Order: sequence, then C-alpha cells, then structure tokens
Amino acid sequence: MSLDFNAECVKQFYDKIKSDADDKELSGSIPRIRVTVRFENVGNDHYAKAIVGNWIKTENGNTFYEIQYNYQPKNEKDFLELTKKLIQTSDSNKNDLSLLIPAELYEYSIISTNNFKTIPYNDLKHITINSINAERDDFSESSSMKSNSILTRLLEKKLSKDEKAKIHEAYFGFFKEIKDQDNFKKIFTRDVEFPDLDRFVANIDCIPNLANLKNILSNITLAYGDEFLYQKGLGQRNIIFIILFFQHFKSNKSCFNLSFIEEPESHLSTNNLNLVIDYIKKSVAISGNLFQTIISSHSPQVINKLEFENVIAFSGNMAVSFKNVDSALVKYLSKRPNFDILKLLFSNRIILVEGTTEEMFINTILDLDKNILTNIDVISISQKGYKTFLEIWKKLNEGNTKKIGVIRDYDDQPNAKMEHDAYDNKKTIFVETTKGYTLEDDIVSTGNNCALISKHFGLNNDEQTVSGFLKSSKVDYMFDLCNAMQDGSIVISIPEHITSVLKNLQ
Repeated sequence: MSLDFNAECVKQFYDKIKSDADDKELSGSIPRIRVTVRFENVGNDHYAKAIVGNWIKTENGNTFYEIQYNYQPKNEKDFLELTKKLIQTSDSNKNDLSLLIPAELYEYSIISTNNFKTIPYNDLKHITINSINAERDDFSESSSMKSNSILTRLLEKKLSKDEKAKIHEAYFGFFKEIKDQDNFKKIFTRDVEFPDLDRFVANIDCIPNLANLKNILSNITLAYGDEFLYQKGLGQRNIIFIILFFQHFKSNKSCFNLSFIEEPESHLSTNNLNLVIDYIKKSVAISGNLFQTIISSHSPQVINKLEFENVIAFSGNMAVSFKNVDSALVKYLSKRPNFDILKLLFSNRIILVEGTTEEMFINTILDLDKNILTNIDVISISQKGYKTFLEIWKKLNEGNTKKIGVIRDYDDQPNAKMEHDAYDNKKTIFVETTKGYTLEDDIVSTGNNCALISKHFGLNNDEQTVSGFLKSSKVDYMFDLCNAMQDGSIVISIPEHITSVLKNLQ
C-alpha cells in the first residue's frame, strides 16, 4: 500500500511554524498518517477469532477487532528542529511543501487500538494485503516481460516438494540428452599431436550448473491460445493478469486476506469486464470471512454489477457510503437497466432531466454548438423527483467546483417547483422549470418555433395544436425534430429555462 501526506495537512503544519507557534502546539500539527483497519462480523469462526482475539474492542455496545498503522516521527524534538531549519532555507511559496517533510525521521508501527501496544510480527503475519494495480500494461509487452517473473513466483509458491523434485530430475535428464549428442562430445577430443595433454583432456567433462528452481522456471513464457501472451492485445493481457492474480490471492485461506483491484475496466471490452466483475463478485460470495476485496473504479458498469450497498463514492475530500442512503433509492439504482444514472457519482458537469425527450433535445443542442467543447452529461432519471439525487450529489460535492443542473416540467405542481427551487444555490446547483406544463409547451411557445415546427410536420400554426401533436408521441416526434435540427432543415429557438442551465454549467 502506498501512502502520502495530505497536502493541506502539510501546509497547515508549515503555516504554524511560520507563525512561531511553540513546540507543544506544533506537536499536534505534525503530519502523520494513520490507517485503521476494523474486523467486523467475525462471527463464530474460531480460526478467525484466534487471529484477531487480542485486538478486541467495544464501543457503544458494539464489539469488534481493530488495529492501526501509524507513520510518524520517531523523535518529535529532532523532527521539529530539522523542519524549522528546512523552512528557513527554502522558499515555501515556490517549493512543494511535501518535499520539505524529512521522511527519513519517520517510522511506522502497527498497534492494537485497545491498548496502543505494537503488534508483534508473529500476529501480523496472519494478515495479508495484495493489490492489482492499474499500471499493468507492461505486464507482457515483450518476450522479456514482467509476466515471466510473476509467473515464476506463482509457480514457485504453488509447486509441492515432490513436484519440485521431479522438475530437478527432468532438468538433469534434459542436460544428459545434450551432453550425449555426438557433436557435443567432439569438443573434448584429444590432440594427437600432443599426447602429453591426454591426461588433462580425459578429465574434462560438463556438468550442469546447480540451477535453482527459479532459474529453471524463469524460462517459461505465458501464452494464450497458440500465441505468446505478449503478442495479444492489451485487453486480453489485462484480463489474464487480473484472473491470474486474483485466483492466486484468493487461494490463500490461512490469513485475513485483503485484495485491492484498481480500475479493472482498463482496456477490457464490455463482455470481458462483465466476466471479470462476475468472477470477483462470486468468488468473494463463496469465500469465508477471511477474504475481502476492494475495487476502485471510474466505471458505472462496475458499480452496477456489484452490490450497490457496498459502494463508497469519493469526490474531492468527500465520501458517501450507500449504506447510509435511502434504501428505496439504492434499490432503484441497483435495478436500473443502464448505467447512465451512475454518472451522477463521477461527472464534473451533469444535467438531470425527467425523460428521453429532454435528454435527446438537450444533447442535440450541445452537439450543434460548434464553438464550445462540452463535458456535460445529460441523464434521464425516468421520474419526477430529483431531491434524493440532489442530496446525494450535495454530500459528495460540498465545497468543490462540480456543478449540477436540473431541468424539470412544471406539471401544474407549484409545491414541487418550490421544493426543488430551494436547492438552487446559483453557484453549483441550478434548477429550472418549464413555464408551461411540459417541455413541448415551452419549445412551441418560444420565438418562432410554433410556425417552424407546424410547417415541418404539416400542422396548423397554433400552439395548442403543435404542442398537443408533439405530446401525442413524445419520443418519436422529438427524435424527428432533433434529426431536423441536426441536418439544419429547422433552427429551433432554445427555451429560456434550458438556456439558463446550460449557460451556468459551461
């Protein structure tokens, strides 16, 4: 696991040094890294209890087991003296402050939080942490690839003593075959012109190097089908990497086994990603309490395939656990047949709309604007209530620069409009409602749209007829209208409530 100091924490520490705070005050601001691991739901598994038994703790009537990794200065006095000198000789306004932290004065310890005593290695060895990092593209990119050394290590660990003995036996048999070749023997023939050398030549022989098992196994190269793995594309190399490692990690059933998988979606096709996520999910489901997997991902597809209640979404310094979100919404999200709504967790600019017609119309507007590169996601939520979505978004994005817009229909519901308008803070959240009953009413009543649309569809030029027509088959006629906008046969004036949201989100 890689660890780094929080930049804001380091800045606050150096600000205190600059303010001539005394050592007692500085002590509380020294950058430290703490990672707490809690073991819950151990149940009646006696083996698991034997491993974590010394770390038992009770809080608010709940019993669990907890350890903590601490990374902090070994001697605070030495650390403070040195950091004061460093900041005096450096331009802290220009330099990366984290580089001024004298990490050589730090040490780590792992303690039990029930008594703050260091845990001996003999106890810690029953906990393993493995990771499959996102940077795996060079896993098998050439014949001298990293995958060979990885394969060698995996084989070394898995082979039994008998199997290792057979490999050594086969190696010596292989060498004997080489040695017995006629041309090989010719190297050591006597020189008839110098018979005095015969006694030396007679003793020359070849014996195999005392090859260790690792050297023998390192000559094995991974293949996929009839080709070397390095000849395959990144997608196939990545799926082999993940499957190979995850299978190896989960096979360790004698320890508390925590596995991290970073961005499993990298380079994988939809089909292969579904396969990998299903493999991980079902592997964890049939494993005991000792095995746990954490996946980090930017892909809504990954989230949707896993149990939604297990998802923790991060944005900036904020995090939301979906264990604490309205259960009805969690069920709704987990059952959505598409992944678009989950972009709510990732997008920097997002517009929520009620249905497909709004989504098509706004995306057409964005596509037609050739002067602006946009990163706005337009998401149809297929319902009229936006408040829970906005609450989730607020929890995730409080204090950052992300923005969200809501474009909704009035539907003759003034109270609903008022409740949604309350979320509009004019900075990061923008809520707009149609003046008419629905989007079709506002499109028709804006500018010269009524005349243009009536002509396009061969209708009488009056607003009630045209809007009624559009509503009679909303998706079909909006699709037709958007196509006409795309090919330039009709130029529609954009309703004010949509223009307002788009302008604020740019």
